[in-house]
Amino acid sequence: PLRLTARRPPSPRAARPSSGGSSMAAPQGKRSAAPEAPPLMKRTRLEGPVIWWARNDLRLEDNPVVRTVVGEAFTDGRKCAQIFVFDPRYLDRSNYGRVTDPEFKKSISTRRPVDWGNRKCSALRARFWLQCVRALGRDLASRGSQLLVCHGRPEDVLRGLPAGSTVVCQEEPVSPEQKDVEAAVEHALRETGGALQREWGAMSLYHRDDLPFRIKDQMPGSYSGLGAALGWKDIWTSTERRGGAPPGGARGPGGF
Repeated sequence: PLRLTARRPPSPRAARPSSGGSSMAAPQGKRSAAPEAPPLMKRTRLEGPVIWWARNDLRLEDNPVVRTVVGEAFTDGRKCAQIFVFDPRYLDRSNYGRVTDPEFKKSISTRRPVDWGNRKCSALRARFWLQCVRALGRDLASRGSQLLVCHGRPEDVLRGLPAGSTVVCQEEPVSPEQKDVEAAVEHALRETGGALQREWGAMSLYHRDDLPFRIKDQMPGSYSGLGAALGWKDIWTSTERRGGAPPGGARGPGGF
């Protein structure tokens, strides 16, 4: 079981109103409406353990997936564990194209598998991958827990979990291959009475609860407006000189 110090998860923080306009001020003599809180994720309580399926976000500090796993296990009185799976499709030699769709049934049906003899993952990337997983294992060990490291397709590995398990992972926002793996894992868990729970925001710079505006009706309509709302500074046109910046016209190694 995971022995991280856990507290009951606090109620969702209300989104702070925008400071840019007076339309948010309540009329005198009337009470202002309660700030809008983000919707809670509906979940079905299961009896099996809660599993953190570690993928790309391998940090413990300020990780919403870890917070969700520990919070659910603590609240429901369930065991929890953490698993990392090395998927051979991303390590071994593979045909050109989508490794989760080797026959091109989900992408371009007119294509045919082509073997260029190369690997999906280079040696340098594989070494960095191993270093990150080992660092996570050390962090967990320092907290009295351990990381279970497996090799195989995630849908096959996670299918072997106890019945009624809840697997929590970061929601993959972009990669079609990772989305294919998520769908396969979700199907495998459903067969054993388990469930896959995706956590939003694990790969974003800001959590939606920390934004200074409501996403529903106060979202800025441009990148410039978003940057202004978040307090970004334009470093390209700013005359302010930061410490450590080279003087104007200075060149680095190789003339750059």
